[in-house]
Amino acid sequence: MDYPSRFSAMPDYAFPRLRALLDAHEPGGEPILMSLGEPQHAPPSFIADILAKHVADYRRYPPNEGTEGLRAAAAAWATRRYGLPDGMIDPERNVMSLNGSREGLFYSCVALCPERKNGQTPAVLTPNPFYPCYSAAALASQAEPVYVPATAENGFLPDFAALPEAILDRTTIAYMCSPSNPQGAVASLEYWKTLLELAERHDFRIFADECYAELYRDAPPPGVLQAAAEIGADPERVVAFHSLSKRSNLAGLR
Repeated sequence: MDYPSRFSAMPDYAFPRLRALLDAHEPGGEPILMSLGEPQHAPPSFIADILAKHVADYRRYPPNEGTEGLRAAAAAWATRRYGLPDGMIDPERNVMSLNGSREGLFYSCVALCPERKNGQTPAVLTPNPFYPCYSAAALASQAEPVYVPATAENGFLPDFAALPEAILDRTTIAYMCSPSNPQGAVASLEYWKTLLELAERHDFRIFADECYAELYRDAPPPGVLQAAAEIGADPERVVAFHSLSKRSNLAGLR
């Protein structure tokens, strides 16, 4: 029996590779699992009470887009968190729940990356280093992943505008993670605005991976929605991804 070869160019996923490397070494102390970014702290104490109160609801399949209450809460939270105008985020049209931000980051590319742009193979931009699903999504969409260095020289923030015009003109999606993984760099409001303006000039979307947005010491990191609101950017150019796994230590609820 023949099998499709469309995924043959995709590398093994990073977490199993890292686990295989680490499993060969005995730890010198209490093991710390570093092969997967798993929360190490307890979830908020009120979560258990809420789950117990609504346990009867778990007998039903949830709607694909998430319950009405969840979507309304997410829209209200984002509006408060980023100081957005009332009504900018419509829970009915602009919010969807996910099985995890990884699934959204992957399948949004599959859904929104066209087969061709300006008659050429589309380019998907990703910071380097990067979360492995960015490049996997590009390859699964038959696009070319373009790795943009995020090094100490540029403050660990990729300089997308420095790419050749020929690449930008066939770019369909740019992944951007802030605070970034693994460096922890935070994109400023001006950085987001500059990226939004670049996306407008070259007609591509921004996938803002903001699953670490609630991990900070002093000032909350600005976000792409905040920048979009301030400059009046086309909201269809932006997809922002958030996660309960990191901010609330709820990885098991995906």
